[in-house]
Amino acid sequence: MQKFITLGEGYGDLFELEALVAHNQTRIDKAIFLHTEEKLSTFLLVMQPVRGNFQAIYAIYNGIRYNAGGGRKYMMIREWCETADIPVVEFSTRDPEDFYERGQFYQYITGVLRLNHLIPPL
Repeated sequence: MQKFITLGEGYGDLFELEALVAHNQTRIDKAIFLHTEEKLSTFLLVMQPVRGNFQAIYAIYNGIRYNAGGGRKYMMIREWCETADIPVVEFSTRDPEDFYERGQFYQYITGVLRLNHLIPPL
């Protein structure tokens, strides 16, 4: 079972993410940037499954400005991942605003990640 855990709002999300990367390097599986056309990107930090089938996926939901590889938050996160030897995957997805609720977006992303073999099936 994969569980999305949305990190804080504003700059709180960045501080939480930095602490996760610094103190849980052995548990981190991969980092994923989900880009949309000319809008904010979403970032996912996928952890290794624990206790059988539970897998935490930490998210900065629709909060990263990505300008053709630029953007301060984007660059900081990339640097943290590279320093910690965390593999980074990037691809384009539907806009989160296409969905009525955040949970629906996370269900859609779960399907996309499973189809691309980025997270294990149930």
